[in-house]
Amino acid sequence: MLTHARLLTLVLLPLLLFLLLSSTDTAAQVPDTVYRKPELPTGPPAPVEQQRPQQQPKVKEQSQPEVVQRNEKEEEQPEEQLRFIDKLYFGGSFGLQFGTFTTISLLPTISYAITPKLYAGVGGVYHYESGDGFNLHHYGGRVFGQLEMFNIGDGAVLAHAEIESLSIAVPYFDVTGRRRTDRTGLSMPLVGLGYRQRISSKGFFDLLVLYNGNDDPINPYSNPVIRIGFNIPFTNR
Repeated sequence: MLTHARLLTLVLLPLLLFLLLSSTDTAAQVPDTVYRKPELPTGPPAPVEQQRPQQQPKVKEQSQPEVVQRNEKEEEQPEEQLRFIDKLYFGGSFGLQFGTFTTISLLPTISYAITPKLYAGVGGVYHYESGDGFNLHHYGGRVFGQLEMFNIGDGAVLAHAEIESLSIAVPYFDVTGRRRTDRTGLSMPLVGLGYRQRISSKGFFDLLVLYNGNDDPINPYSNPVIRIGFNIPFTNR
């Protein structure tokens, strides 16, 4: 028979083992709440790999159109105003007619450019007539206007109008049959067209075909009246 001490040992030993195993499992499940100071590394610092910058794709530059830079001074400078003398022209024309009387005409002028296409002027008039044994001299003055209507080539079609006031030498025979001359006044309107050929930036030649509106037999013109003339500016401005 087992003794009481051996029986007690047999009973208590498994119980203690069970309790011991239970306490071990419980201790493993309890979290560790004790604060521990972090330990600093004592070795050399590890090399840090630097990232290479990513290369941006190259954008092809578009060629921009060239911009013409104007001189600011030229833009700010107003157009030069023309003086009165800059719009003046000197010149004239001459004419030649044949018939019962041979007529040579000299007509000096001074004109003014009201606009680049409209001109007005004054001038002198001298006519020499020869025929039937007479040599006659007529003289006077005239006022005229000219308009460049439209361009053709390097020139322009020209409209011309004028009025001449002349002292006319009138031939006659006296009672003895001798040749005599007397003088009288005569006004003559002349209108017509022509062609203006430019010979420089401002100078030009004119060819005119005019009609004389005065049919008095003593006037020195016979229709049509043809003139060739020129005009030169006083200045180059």
